[in-house]
Amino acid sequence: MKELSQKLERLIETAVEKEEIAGANIVVIRDGQEMAFAADGYADIEAGKKYERDTIARLYSMTKPVTSAAAMLLIVFYHMNCEWSARLMESPLVVTKIGAQGYLGWQGVSLFILVSGAAQCISYERCSDLKTYYKKRWWSIFPSFYMAYFVCYLMGGFGGGVKLFDLSFLWTITGLDGYASLFGIQSHYLVGEWFIGMILVLYIVFPVLYALVKRYPKPTLIAALLYYLVMVQLLGNTGRVDKDILLNVVVFLAGIYLYCYVKNVSLRTGVAAAVVLCLVVFIPLPECVTWYLFAAKGILWYLIFMAAGNALDRIKNLPCVILKKLIGVLSKYSYEIFLLHHVLITVSLSPYEQNTYYSVGQYLLWALRALAVIGIASWMIYPRWKPKITKAQATKTQ
Repeated sequence: MKELSQKLERLIETAVEKEEIAGANIVVIRDGQEMAFAADGYADIEAGKKYERDTIARLYSMTKPVTSAAAMLLIVFYHMNCEWSARLMESPLVVTKIGAQGYLGWQGVSLFILVSGAAQCISYERCSDLKTYYKKRWWSIFPSFYMAYFVCYLMGGFGGGVKLFDLSFLWTITGLDGYASLFGIQSHYLVGEWFIGMILVLYIVFPVLYALVKRYPKPTLIAALLYYLVMVQLLGNTGRVDKDILLNVVVFLAGIYLYCYVKNVSLRTGVAAAVVLCLVVFIPLPECVTWYLFAAKGILWYLIFMAAGNALDRIKNLPCVILKKLIGVLSKYSYEIFLLHHVLITVSLSPYEQNTYYSVGQYLLWALRALAVIGIASWMIYPRWKPKITKAQATKTQ
């Protein structure tokens, strides 16, 4: 049985080195007798807590896939309907806004930024040091970004005219071109959305924000709330409340707080969040009031989808199993979909005549075709390689 324990230990060790897991323990029991045991890696890398026999592991949850897939779908459907209605006549199924304050795109962006903050906690806690964290971030972002850019450049993108040896192309190399274009800076922006560049900057400062939330939770929360109120007041009249990084850093920080201190969201809490969201969205409010609700909408959507994910975890029937698989796939390729969808939506509309009314059936046919193309293209550019992380890097204390 010692040989079996050694094999299991090597199995866990290999998975830790490849960063597939942070750590694990395995017990083999046969006829009530323990046959083998093995443990390796860390239960909490930040605290240096190793995996032991009595370590309690948190099992896979649907909450992160549900929230990330929901944020992506809100933005994709918003852009599909905006592009359709901008070029053609309105169709009965075209929806870009719900209620008085419910632009789907704005709410999707708020949710996406918040989910990004929460997701970074998972990635960061599996890294032993800053070098490993930034290395993993680079590999998870830029290979897909460059592939998507190359594909969209061949298709003409948002107009083409890319000059590879122009200094402004540096904005594209760093992934900041979309965000820079918002401020009138010349760039060769083709793929992704404007907020991709902003997210990259937030990823850079994430270790500082995470440390503040973990070490000084209450002072950081109070300071963030006061800062948010001041920045909304300063930026309200600029029209950039939902686009300025100075404000969205608070939304990103809210994601870190929710991950660290809200571990479980009950169905009752999710329903309550849905009721509050409906009130916020459907009740007409002065514009100056809606400025302050930008972060609140993202938090409410997050609580709703967290509750939905927890509910899905408890349902085991076949339809739910299929739904979980679908949500998992959407979540896995969500970044690649963000990069490609807008260009592909624009290209897919080129055969349609301007200012012509199309039926619901024609709209649905176009939407299904566009979604299929986006899905296939996103699967094709998804990186299938990962940098190797040595065991020394995986076990080094922070």
